[in-house]
Amino acid sequence: MILGSMKEVNLTRAKEIFLLDGCAAGWEAQALSMYHGVLSSFIRFTGDIRVRQLTHEHVRFYIANLSDGPSEGEEHDRLVMCQYAMIQSWLYWINSQSLVNERPGSSVELPRLTNLFSSMRTRSLPYCA
Repeated sequence: MILGSMKEVNLTRAKEIFLLDGCAAGWEAQALSMYHGVLSSFIRFTGDIRVRQLTHEHVRFYIANLSDGPSEGEEHDRLVMCQYAMIQSWLYWINSQSLVNERPGSSVELPRLTNLFSSMRTRSLPYCA
């Protein structure tokens, strides 16, 4: 996981980091391979732009392009929806990376450990030197 905003990262780099996180999380090789293929195809379609330049329109046009492909039928529709779900999962992950560092500092007060363990300060524990 990259700590910080992903806005200045190119899509290819964001894909690589996402797949590395998936590998670290123990995803199966088949799932990683599928994500790699789908995201690579999406990036070829949009261009290797920066994350901040990516819009919902890019996804919408990509899915529309897939839907208008040479194949038809239920299997093709399932493939298109699967790709859409994978791209949305990736975009959700990208968005969540920015939330790691962009927490509102003033509204969150960190607990003081001395307050949590105040009863332990007054008594001595037999195993502590």
